[in-house]
Amino acid sequence: MDAKPYKINYYNNVECKNVDWLWYPYIPYGKITIIQGDPGDGKSTFALNLAAIVSNGETLPFINKKTALSAVVYQNNEDGKENTICPRLKACGANLDNVAYIDETDASLSMGDERLEKVLDETNARVLILDPIQAYFGNGTDMNRAGDIRPIMNRLSQMAARRNCAVILIGHMSKGKSANGLYRGLGSIDIAAAARSVLMIAKVPEESNVRILAHIKSNLAPLGDSIIFRINMNSTITWMNRSKLTIKDIMENDFKDADDKLDRAKFIIQDLLKNGKCSAKMILTECMNNGISKRTVNTAKEQLAIKSVKEKNGWYWIMARGEGDNE
Repeated sequence: MDAKPYKINYYNNVECKNVDWLWYPYIPYGKITIIQGDPGDGKSTFALNLAAIVSNGETLPFINKKTALSAVVYQNNEDGKENTICPRLKACGANLDNVAYIDETDASLSMGDERLEKVLDETNARVLILDPIQAYFGNGTDMNRAGDIRPIMNRLSQMAARRNCAVILIGHMSKGKSANGLYRGLGSIDIAAAARSVLMIAKVPEESNVRILAHIKSNLAPLGDSIIFRINMNSTITWMNRSKLTIKDIMENDFKDADDKLDRAKFIIQDLLKNGKCSAKMILTECMNNGISKRTVNTAKEQLAIKSVKEKNGWYWIMARGEGDNE
C-alpha cells in the first residue's frame, strides 16, 4: 500500500483572518449555510428575495450598511424558469443581469460538478444558492449515509472557502415534531454538521402569510435574533421585526389553547397601558415576541375596548374611559 503524503505544520505559521459576512450573524461568506423548512413555508421566496437584494447591492434586513453588489447563481430544480422563477425575481426587483444559472437541459447538476466552480469564476458571483439541496447530491447518493454525504459536503465547503462564496442550501424537512430543527432536516445529520450556520423558516400560527426565520445553529458567531417577516401576494417580503421567539416557541404554541393566547395578549396590553397611552407598534411587537398573533392581539384590543389615537409619529392605543369621563 502506497504511503500517503505526510507533512507536519504548526499553527504559528497560520495567518489568522476575520470571518467575512454577507449577513451577520446569519450568512457568512466562504462557508455553507442551510435554510430549511416544511413545504410551502417560504424557503424559495426567501431565497429569491435574498438574491434580489444582493444583485442590487441593497441593504439586508436590520443591518446598517449596504450589501456588496454581486452576481448570484440561483439553481432551482423544482420550479419553471419562465413561468415561476423569472417572474418572481422581477417582482422582487432583482437585477436579472446579475442572477445566473447553469443550464441543466443536457446534463443534471450535482454538488461535485466542476461547472459550479466554473460559473463562480465566470460570473464573479459571491452567492450560490442550490434549491433544494436534495436535488443536487447526485444519482446513487444515499442521503442517510454519512459515508456518502461527508465527501460531498467537504468538497462543497472547500469550494466555498476558495471562492469566498456564500453557499446557501435550501432544504426540505422530515415530518417529525422534534423542537430541535437540526434533527428534522432530511438525510444524515452530517449535512447540517458541514454547515456553519443553519436557519429555519416556519409559519406563525394563525397568520397564514407571516413567517419566522430562526437561527438554530451558528459556529462562527452568537445565534442571531429570530426575524418575523410577511410574504406578500407578489412574492415580495415585508420585514417586520426582530424577535426573541424560537422555533420551539412556535411549535409549542401550535398546541396551546387559543383562549390562553388571548388572555396573555390582554395581560400584556393592559400592562403596557397601565400608565397611559402606548405605541400600537410597540404593543404588537411585544405580543408577537411572546408568540401571540396579530389577529389575537386585535381580538384582545376589541374585547378590552381599546381606542386608537393618531398622532404625528404614528398610532397609539389608550384604554377607553368610562361613559361619565371626559375624553
